[in-house]
Amino acid sequence: MKTLKENIATFKSLTGATLPVMNAPMAGLTTPEMVVAVSSAGGLGVLAGDFLEAGEITSAVAAVRAQTDRPFAVNLRIPSLAQKSDCAPLAASLEALRRELGCPETLSLPDFEAQFQAVLEADVPVVRVCFGGFREIYADKLKAQGVRIIGAATTLREAKVQRAAGVDAVVVQGSEAGGPRLSFESSEEDAVGLLSLIGPASRATGLPIVAAGGIVTGRQMASCLVAGACAVEVGTYLVRTEQSALHEVYRTAMEFACDTDARLTRLISGRLTRALPGALFQALKDAGIEALAYPAHLMAMRPIYRAAARCGRDDLLPLCCGQSIPLGVPTDAAQALAVLIGDCRAVLQEVL
Repeated sequence: MKTLKENIATFKSLTGATLPVMNAPMAGLTTPEMVVAVSSAGGLGVLAGDFLEAGEITSAVAAVRAQTDRPFAVNLRIPSLAQKSDCAPLAASLEALRRELGCPETLSLPDFEAQFQAVLEADVPVVRVCFGGFREIYADKLKAQGVRIIGAATTLREAKVQRAAGVDAVVVQGSEAGGPRLSFESSEEDAVGLLSLIGPASRATGLPIVAAGGIVTGRQMASCLVAGACAVEVGTYLVRTEQSALHEVYRTAMEFACDTDARLTRLISGRLTRALPGALFQALKDAGIEALAYPAHLMAMRPIYRAAARCGRDDLLPLCCGQSIPLGVPTDAAQALAVLIGDCRAVLQEVL
């Protein structure tokens, strides 16, 4: 078994980062500026490429490179193989709102092949992948360019699948995490806590393990490293920072939220997602609207999200956040990481 120092050194060697921390690629919230702040501070910044078109990925990568020469990663989302449901019933339920916002009935997800090609051409040092692992044809192309691959898992079974897919490290997402459950082999209802995942995943895969889910303090970070993680991934901790694209109404909402306010719902995308409910989702729930399977549900909701962001309709936007929501910090992202790392070091010094 590797020591704590050896685990951290492995992450640094793998990613080029100087600190054992990376940001969660929060679609709609993680900006190139946040990635720059995290990477410049010594962590591994991660761009959320999930819903970006190929050209948008190229532009976002260029924006990061224009501001830092530090390593960073791009996250891609494996397309769902599930049969698409009929979006029409949900689109019809939202017709009045769509007319008000002036948006189409549905909006398809970006073409994965084009996204992947854009990432390949961008020649980034690390690619993070979620909702599954890359098939050999994709993994081989990345590895031929020396790109490191970090997979994501929510259970021990999924961590083993990521190992079989040839990843270089695995992010294990505990049930405390905000946003969608990153499940792909296990049920989304398999809510395994983070500290129950780290050790078993490390032993079973032999791979570096990055801990994710509800980490917002140095003590929490230290506990994950002591448990066997080589680094941590933080999302909610950075949601209120200056570099986040968070809308103003939610900055206030987060300030006064408690640990039970972030609920699990399928009404955001069709996947089980932890978020603050918001007015739109409460209205859907009150109306008895049933969530469609992913990705059909998201295709019906995505035009509304994009139009709402454009029009400043914060009440129509979801806010994904974890169970440690009261502890997120409203400051500069680099300063936030400095506090997190400093507190973690102090705790580990106490232990030693």
